[in-house]
Amino acid sequence: MEKNDYESILKDLKARKFSPVYFFCGEEAYFIDALTEQIEKYALNEMEKSFNQTVVYGKDVTARQIAETCGRLPMMAERQVVIVKEAQALSLKEEEEKQYLAYLKKPVGSTILVFAWKYGTPDGRKSFTRDIKKSAVYFESKALYENQVAAWIKKAVREKKYTIGDGAAELIVEYTGNNLSNISNELEKLMLNKQPGSLINEDDIEKLIGISKEYNVFELNNAIGAGNTARAYRIVNYFKANPKSGPLALVLGAMHGFFTKVYQLHFLRGKADKEMTTAIKVSPFFIKDYKTAAGNFSPQKIEEIFYLLEEYDLRYKGVGNQGVEEGELLREMVYKIMR
Repeated sequence: MEKNDYESILKDLKARKFSPVYFFCGEEAYFIDALTEQIEKYALNEMEKSFNQTVVYGKDVTARQIAETCGRLPMMAERQVVIVKEAQALSLKEEEEKQYLAYLKKPVGSTILVFAWKYGTPDGRKSFTRDIKKSAVYFESKALYENQVAAWIKKAVREKKYTIGDGAAELIVEYTGNNLSNISNELEKLMLNKQPGSLINEDDIEKLIGISKEYNVFELNNAIGAGNTARAYRIVNYFKANPKSGPLALVLGAMHGFFTKVYQLHFLRGKADKEMTTAIKVSPFFIKDYKTAAGNFSPQKIEEIFYLLEEYDLRYKGVGNQGVEEGELLREMVYKIMR
């Protein structure tokens, strides 16, 4: 019964079309939590939950206990829900596995059993995994690539009746990466302070999340890429005075990603912008910034920059660094990149 389409599972849950067993697993915890919450929301009403919803944790429960709980009859309700959170901690030793397999062959029709297995997938060599894919609604939650996250943010915001600008979405991505749970929390902060139907922009992000719209890693990369030395140093000085705004570890990672994409552009000369954006996995809105950087930095210079980034990463970690503070390391590195 394998079904890897998040949207179709969500649609069925909202229509109250339930299956006896669900198995949600994968690297991206956000989708696992979201589907589990939808089952909690739609399977039982608030009154029914008191007697008919059971939540257990993988490290605290055995296969026998799960089967016995699932075998109970619902009380004054059509169904009961049993949710196994942190299912990755379940024991899958031979005897336990046999009990799971026995239940999967004959699941109780009045029970919805949910496994929430985070940060990975079960061992595909085990009978349990093969059977769960056949018997359950099986969904593997894969992490989004960073170039997909801005589009996800726009969609998530649109579903809540708001809109968000391209620059604002990319700014959030620069500071949170592709962790959708963290991003979702930041979006909730933004939307709580805005009227439905309104636009979320960089000013809102600066005011409500604390990410400066002018002094951030995204703008530092653009200043360096454009060869704007004065602006790059202004941002570096801001980071030096406000270490939490631009920690060196974050800057190094973001800069490596930026120059990797610029390096790739050198081998895409003559291609249309659309092909370039697809190849280097960036928003079309920002392709011009990467093209500008490619015009200012040759492949040879970018290779030197990669060595510099590696050197300063080691110095940041204390290798060969004689007490130079983080802000000064950043200033020194940017000087060498731009000289």
